[in-house]
Amino acid sequence: MADDVVQHRQRLSTLASDYLLPQGYPDSVAPQYAPYMRARAWQYLFGGALSVFTTRSLLASLGVANKASGEAAAAINWAVKDGAGRLGRFLFARWGRDLDCELKQFRLAGDLLMEAGAALELSTAMVPGAFLPLACTANLAKNLAAVAIVSTRAPIYRTFALRNNLADVTAKGESVANLADVVGTALGIALAKTNLPVVPTFTVLSLGYIIASRVEVDTVILPYLNRARLSYVARSFCQTGAVPGLEEGNKQEPIMPWRDPHVGRVVLGATVEEACSGPQQLQEALGTFSGRQYALTYRRDTGKCYALLKQGANTQAVLQAALDAHCLLWLVDSAAQQQKEAAMPTAVAPWPGTQAADQALAGSSGGVASKLQAAVQELGSVGEGGLAGQQALDFVARSDHFKEFQRQAQQAGWRLHMTSLNPRETRLALA
Repeated sequence: MADDVVQHRQRLSTLASDYLLPQGYPDSVAPQYAPYMRARAWQYLFGGALSVFTTRSLLASLGVANKASGEAAAAINWAVKDGAGRLGRFLFARWGRDLDCELKQFRLAGDLLMEAGAALELSTAMVPGAFLPLACTANLAKNLAAVAIVSTRAPIYRTFALRNNLADVTAKGESVANLADVVGTALGIALAKTNLPVVPTFTVLSLGYIIASRVEVDTVILPYLNRARLSYVARSFCQTGAVPGLEEGNKQEPIMPWRDPHVGRVVLGATVEEACSGPQQLQEALGTFSGRQYALTYRRDTGKCYALLKQGANTQAVLQAALDAHCLLWLVDSAAQQQKEAAMPTAVAPWPGTQAADQALAGSSGGVASKLQAAVQELGSVGEGGLAGQQALDFVARSDHFKEFQRQAQQAGWRLHMTSLNPRETRLALA
């Protein structure tokens, strides 16, 4: 009898593994697969429960709003609502390349947009007379979110597949998500029958969905540099002289824009009009960066660094231009911060280090940090203004830190050939 129970449990375990786990698990997937799928399951569970409340609100609002006009008007309103959603899917397609580059950011933005759409659907029950505009906007938001979520799914699954088993990983991942969604729907039905206050219940479920979404995104470790990861890695490299590894670079990646002091301040593929205040600045930039496939300018009025990419600039040139731009901004910002600290009556504690700091102190990479710190001291003595920016440009142009960055980045596991910075298509054609 005991043997029968054990065999029955083994059969159930095997059956569950066949449907929910990739073949060869856990050796066939990356270590972060399990925490990612746990977060994804919780997210779909909360999402399934939320769908019960939003669908009930839509149907209730539609019934109230169309008592006088009848079933035909209700059907037309529903069709218009779905049409708005399909339009959203079409409009979002133009950001396809951005989805590849800023994968985590768009994934989280999609989940937030999904919740915003759900909140609008819930509000239709409170304002039934405004069903059509609310429902159309909600469906537009949810379809935009769906494109972002679906488009970013395959690149994430690809990072988990270790044995050329992307299809298996995708199938089992979706199986887990669908099972969690079914369980969540059952939970939503049970909650709806308890007559709990709708808005507080919806709020709790939405918070659970968003938290699970953030945890899901944070578990993903991508082996290439995008704009956000490069921003953190470059600033850490300037500060410590060492390139952070994959895990640190991904965990510290500024998902939210307000966490990145360089966000929007590096313009790759800038036009001459926005990069230069006049012909003289263009000539100075081309002379300073002669022999390279790009030229940098810094404009104090905008606080931005502009990279003019020359015709034929390849991926490595774009990466070098972006790294130099981040280093320049770090130099200018650090010099300004040093001036403020010098004016203060009490000493200010040094910046907190990162995991890479210990490596910088122990290895030869500290030479890069020493040179950059010396440049900061020199810039700080110059004072604010265009002269400091020009000296920072001169230092970056003379520096050979890119070779050291390349060496360390490759040792740390970064796949530089996959770098995805999505520069603008503007190129500088020189006679």
